[in-house]
Amino acid sequence: MINDEYNISFVANKSYDKISDMIDELKISKRFFRRCYLNKDIFVNEKFRRKDLPIVKGEILRIYMPEEETEPDNFKCDIDIIDETIDYMVINKEKNILVHETKNNQGNTLYNALINLFQSRGLKRRVRLVNRLDMNTTGLMVVAKNPFAHYNLMQQMEDGSFKKKYHAVVDGSFPYDEITVEKNIKTDEADHIKKMICADDEGDYAKTIFKKVKVGEKFSIVEAELITGRTHQIRLHLAYLGFPIVGDTLYNSKTYDGVDRQLLHSFEISFNDPRTNEERHYEVIDHADIIKFSKNFV
Repeated sequence: MINDEYNISFVANKSYDKISDMIDELKISKRFFRRCYLNKDIFVNEKFRRKDLPIVKGEILRIYMPEEETEPDNFKCDIDIIDETIDYMVINKEKNILVHETKNNQGNTLYNALINLFQSRGLKRRVRLVNRLDMNTTGLMVVAKNPFAHYNLMQQMEDGSFKKKYHAVVDGSFPYDEITVEKNIKTDEADHIKKMICADDEGDYAKTIFKKVKVGEKFSIVEAELITGRTHQIRLHLAYLGFPIVGDTLYNSKTYDGVDRQLLHSFEISFNDPRTNEERHYEVIDHADIIKFSKNFV
């Protein structure tokens, strides 16, 4: 079997009336499969086979993913790679770097740095981000290295099997062992950067589960598990509870000595490997500024 950055291979564990039935079961994007099929990049036992023909148990299905051209990019920054396979990489994002370009910031982003990294390795692939973090949020992110892996991981995001947990330093003594917040979120009409809690019949449904980790008299560390993934969701839900994140200039009016960002860190993620379906679990320690600040109150 050929398995690399440009090929995915599967052994049929049962017989299917049509190849397309096997594709559906493997959670492969129909659009991606259609493009590969039109290019005759679908093989069974190394020969092209029509999608409406059967595939028998034990036969090998291979899909070739052609090279992708990208524009050259010269921006570089340190990228802390926690793990990497032929399908994805897990990185530990630093603070003070945008993930994507904005109207006011073109080119100096993590996305641009990843393009540069791919090109320096000779990997002719588009950069496909699976999850995103705010500019001043640190921690774990996943980057897909081909369209098959990206679609599979995004499907896991939608069905809830892609798990994400964060640590936040909040203002106040957090009283809840565990609390679930289900409050819809929409854009603040007066400030399009900010989000706001809204009525149940408005905005987007959002759900977060919070657990206390460490509690002091003035500050606490809280674990947040995202059930949905709305922009600013954790920041907004904590502010709604009355415990805004330390350093969050959008949802917390206080200032703190020595704090230059919201103290929010993506410390744990888990998902199933797109190719093998084996569970993958990653954890990183809290960012240095969270550890330093927490010594003041814990």
